Amino acid sequence: MDVFGDYIIQRELGEGIFGPVFLAQHRFVKRFFALKAIPEEISSDPNFIRRFETQISEIATLDHPNLLKIHTVSLQEGRYFIVTDPLIKEEMPLHVDHWIERGKNFSEQEIRVLLFQLASLLDYTHEQGFFHGAVKPTNLFIVEEEKGLKLIVSDFGMTRLIGERNVLSRLTQRVAQAIGITPEPTVASIEYHRHFLQSFTFLAPEQKWLDYRLADAKADIYAFGVLAYFLLTKKLPEGQFDPPSKLIPDLQFHWDLLIARCLQNNPALRPQKLQLAMEEYLRAPRAISHEVLSIADLEKVVENVHQMAFSFQANEERREIVEPLSLKPKLEESKIERPEFVPDPGAIFQRETTVSHYTPSQAAVLEVEPLLTEMVFIPGGTYLRGSSDGARDEMPRHQVHLLTFALDIHPITNEQFLRFLQAMGGEKDHNNCDMIRLRDSRIKRSAGKVTIESGYAKHPVVGVTWYGAIAYAKWVGKRLPSEAEWEAAATGGRADFLFPTGSNIERTQANFFSSDTTPVLSYPPNGFGLYDMAGNVYEWCQDWYAYNYYDASLLEPQMPKGPSQGVYRVLRGGCWKSLKEDMRCSHRHRNNPGAVNGTYGFRCAADVSCD
Repeated sequence: MDVFGDYIIQRELGEGIFGPVFLAQHRFVKRFFALKAIPEEISSDPNFIRRFETQISEIATLDHPNLLKIHTVSLQEGRYFIVTDPLIKEEMPLHVDHWIERGKNFSEQEIRVLLFQLASLLDYTHEQGFFHGAVKPTNLFIVEEEKGLKLIVSDFGMTRLIGERNVLSRLTQRVAQAIGITPEPTVASIEYHRHFLQSFTFLAPEQKWLDYRLADAKADIYAFGVLAYFLLTKKLPEGQFDPPSKLIPDLQFHWDLLIARCLQNNPALRPQKLQLAMEEYLRAPRAISHEVLSIADLEKVVENVHQMAFSFQANEERREIVEPLSLKPKLEESKIERPEFVPDPGAIFQRETTVSHYTPSQAAVLEVEPLLTEMVFIPGGTYLRGSSDGARDEMPRHQVHLLTFALDIHPITNEQFLRFLQAMGGEKDHNNCDMIRLRDSRIKRSAGKVTIESGYAKHPVVGVTWYGAIAYAKWVGKRLPSEAEWEAAATGGRADFLFPTGSNIERTQANFFSSDTTPVLSYPPNGFGLYDMAGNVYEWCQDWYAYNYYDASLLEPQMPKGPSQGVYRVLRGGCWKSLKEDMRCSHRHRNNPGAVNGTYGFRCAADVSCD
């Protein structure tokens, strides 16, 4: 028997794209393993060696029941080989492609079970900071157990390490070699050609046209959608393809929505969590007739969004998403509405006299340029709103569909609001409503001049009424965010996040249960790059508040704007005084629009222009 390092080769289990896979027994521990050798031409690549040696040990730490466990990596005569579980000792189990090739018709329930296992694995690995990069039928093995079918995923991270171009190049070489054997097509040539086309189809758009290093976990989400379509229809979703419900009218679950979301060209619009997406979309009502429904129609049903254009930049081994130049906040013309002073009402009774008439004094009005806050784009799409186990006014949890919008990265600061007061010439708006009560803020007026307490210029402004927030937003050509927009932004795009920071929040991550405000940008941002979405100051939103409004929002999820009238306006985000419970993304607060509090502030939003 051949000896490969510490392993005694027993027999060949099967053939992989990089060569044979062997069953081997360790000489000392007497356990059986599967050995998969990396081709010599790839092992000799210095770039591969660098990636391999730094990342394979991290990949080997992953442990999931549906993952083919990597035990170790060895080097023998200048060639790397990977040691994994053998799956079964008799022979390699069939991968998904072989099952379908041999006429297996998976039931819809079996497909759902297999995909849920895959979703569980991908969600787990994505949380750990890893992604597969080559989810496709030939990497998915099915083992029959007493409890049913079990999915085992192989080659995790290998395509990323080796490089998608190397994988496809090797497939191309095998196609050419097979075709060159004889002028007539052979079984080998047809097989390799099919593997090549399949491998290419399962790649996300960002993997096909750009360097493989620019891809991330969203590439797995795309491949998941292709796989779901392939298992259901035995076809690949190419071009303007029909949704599954049109090809298989008696489907029990709403696969159309799940697949449409996963196959978005824009990575940011794909689901964040696959298990959650399956639970949400497969149970969605199928209210539209499949005879007239196309994938393009589905995308309109799933969400009414602006398609954001993404450009990609190589940055070592990871992808950076850069907002395109053509996408920018749509700022309105600056509008400042100063109060008008009414003449002396007793003037009509006055006769000609040498006594001077009373004229109300007015603070000096200056022409002041605003200090604008940097904004980030929040991608349009479907977001979850509310909570299933929070306060009653947060129920029921439901979906809302939003257009892309821009949001200030931090609350408005004292130095920004001071300029506004200078431009206004006072603290009242054109309706004579208080915009700010200075004694509840860190801004003071002395001898007609407004100043900021020492050290508080970069702190968020407080003591601002809803009227003041609206007036400031008009001055800078922006608006206040809707309550739905604010909550979607707070989650950072993660539907499973209880807090902007994740499932938990610590005082090192936000300013709460403390004694005062802190400067903006003092704590880490959330997933969208927004600061202070939890803590520091409550933030005014545009909407009126209603205790049971979510019952109505559930029925009208498209761009909800809140009740048409009310007594209170919505406040969100918790503040420096708040307890941990108030930091939740779904927590709702409210007060009279004229209310003043040392914990109330705001940030601005804007629509998006695609000029």
